[in-house]
Amino acid sequence: MKFSVKRTLLAFCIALGACTFPSVANAQTGEKTLGFAGGYSSYNNGGYANLYFQYTFAPHLRIAPEIGYMFRNEGKSGFECSVDMQFPFRLARGFNIYPLAGVTLNNWTYQHDGHATRAGFDFGAGFDIYLTSQLKLTLQGKYSLMNDTGGCFLDMGIGYVF
Repeated sequence: MKFSVKRTLLAFCIALGACTFPSVANAQTGEKTLGFAGGYSSYNNGGYANLYFQYTFAPHLRIAPEIGYMFRNEGKSGFECSVDMQFPFRLARGFNIYPLAGVTLNNWTYQHDGHATRAGFDFGAGFDIYLTSQLKLTLQGKYSLMNDTGGCFLDMGIGYVF
């Protein structure tokens, strides 16, 4: 068998990944998470940050309210408040994937033209990676469907599980 740097690196990454996932549970009923996320907002092509809370009240059902701020870019900034329902499913130990659907309210401020407040619906998906039983990473993408100010939100976050 021939020595290959790529194969050795791949084996090392797989071994490291296996060590990263200790015996952590899938989202359990009653689990709560408080976290911070940051990402991209397509409506103003800028960054945004949010604070989120997740509460799992059934094995494959959790509620996830969040509040966020879209940083000024292209003369637009705003606040958003969403309440989404997430439906997590375990793919592997320490790794969940979930579709989501919910309602949202966005308030956009324009540099020269005032502001616009719109209500709408969210839909999207995401996944969780449990680093420990009390710490998880999230990656989420969703689209806010609303009149005139709809757009995509992509974010990555870290949360404390309690």
